[in-house]
Amino acid sequence: MGNVKKIGLITGVLLLFTGLLAGCKGSTAQKEPPVEDVLKAVQEAYGENYLPDTDMDGEMLSQVMGIDTSLMESFAAQMPMIGAHPDRVVIAKAAEGKGDELEKELQRVRTALVEDQMIYPMNYAKTQACQVVRKGDYAALFLVGAIDMREDASEEEQLSFAKEEVQKAVDAFEGCF
Repeated sequence: MGNVKKIGLITGVLLLFTGLLAGCKGSTAQKEPPVEDVLKAVQEAYGENYLPDTDMDGEMLSQVMGIDTSLMESFAAQMPMIGAHPDRVVIAKAAEGKGDELEKELQRVRTALVEDQMIYPMNYAKTQACQVVRKGDYAALFLVGAIDMREDASEEEQLSFAKEEVQKAVDAFEGCF
């Protein structure tokens, strides 16, 4: 009887740790978290260094970023109120059968942000580090992270810093699935 209790206790502890290691709240079996939960995980990954503070509605996404919101079932998107920061976070669940189109749309927006937008020199590395990621019906655009305050950093060091910062969002996103 003692061995059965030990096995039960070990199993319970393992399940508890598995739940704690999940990137988003809720069950580890959850395959389709609400986009708001994914956004919260991204925000938590940055703490005080998360600069987007303004929610974007469908009209803003369409007008400011040129995104076709008909490709989305649901989304959570933010940008900073201060125009000097390029940060943008868009997390979306694709409408039925629109996952590939949504990913292509976000890639198009990324290309526009990297190549076509006039950006402040201080934001060049961060903009270059922008990423689009996809997991099933979910796709996200991440142009986010702490500001590199090193005045003596080379362009390569600034880009490396920016990529490491964006990777925090990618890891938080992927941890939700």
